[in-house]
Amino acid sequence: MKKVIFSVLAILLFVLLPIMAFEGFYSISKWRKPHLSMLYQLSALAGLTGNAKSDTAAAYRPYFSDPNELTDLIPLLKQDGVGIGNSPFDVRTSDAAINTTVNGCPSIKPNLRKEAFFLRSSAFNPFESLTAFYDAGKKLDPRLAAFFERYGGPHIIMSSNAEGERLTVPDVAAERIVLVAGDSVAYGAMIDDADTIASQMQARDSTRRYVNLGVAGIDAEAIVCRLEDAARRYKGRIDELIYVYCENDMKPARPYGTPKDAMAWIKAYAEREKIGKVTVVFSPYIYMVAPELTRIEGFFGSTYPKREAERAELKGLVEAAGYRWEDIGSLAREEEDRQKTQFAVLSLFVDHNHLSALGTRRLVDRLTGVD
Repeated sequence: MKKVIFSVLAILLFVLLPIMAFEGFYSISKWRKPHLSMLYQLSALAGLTGNAKSDTAAAYRPYFSDPNELTDLIPLLKQDGVGIGNSPFDVRTSDAAINTTVNGCPSIKPNLRKEAFFLRSSAFNPFESLTAFYDAGKKLDPRLAAFFERYGGPHIIMSSNAEGERLTVPDVAAERIVLVAGDSVAYGAMIDDADTIASQMQARDSTRRYVNLGVAGIDAEAIVCRLEDAARRYKGRIDELIYVYCENDMKPARPYGTPKDAMAWIKAYAEREKIGKVTVVFSPYIYMVAPELTRIEGFFGSTYPKREAERAELKGLVEAAGYRWEDIGSLAREEEDRQKTQFAVLSLFVDHNHLSALGTRRLVDRLTGVD
């Protein structure tokens, strides 16, 4: 019996020692770089690894505080066409890009389908979390996949149609058109296709087609360009315009960068295209909505300008034109009253500016008269 035990131990040592030595040299070669052990990678290929999400301890998900954990992956991000948003790192590639130019206007790439999620990190602005996005269904390098599995949040899908418009679901082939225009807030950054303003409106109205003209990162001049292009494409069919006016559209040095100039153009556009109904939705940053939570002195939100006067000017111009005015900041404060906690205002946002699915639903409830 002792000989058998000795033989088994000898065999194990003969097998394990080389593996341990190899893993040690491999780990040293990958020093300070995120990597998977060779044994784990082989186990994964054999389908022998478990699903970490099934662990109840996953409620306390890890985060990274050292930016080098991400910077060390930049070559892999570029190689696999992965985009990283809200970061100081340049990982731009043509494969990762979401935006393009169509008919001289900033647009979304036609027939796009991207998977996206936030990354948990304490190394950057906590109200402007890093985002990762890549072609849906793409097989990533195992090191990237492991990094995203460890630090990534819930995944969403962002799609576009053949016209370079964010996909509106359900797809309704109606003659009359409602345009939803603006930047990334109108676009629906970091929420699913079905959760955008246009999609949630479409789900409640099958008599008209809701077109999402939103594009992330554009200013008022580009929004105007998008609307002019849409006027040509949908000539004589536009019933209504929902214009999402983001706080960062207020750039006096840029065309249409003041409430006065923007509203003068919107009014002329609505009259020319015979648009019967116009709604302007003001979309502030959370630093303006909840300064007591977010404007930490000498930090993050305190550096953002306070635009209460410009907001009041915009509201007055909208109402003077006979248009409907809605304010996401007011909806957020109503949520505070509804939930009886000041932190409830944050539930309407996915980051420091963009609406969550709940925030979009609260806005659409207001627009459709549900509340």
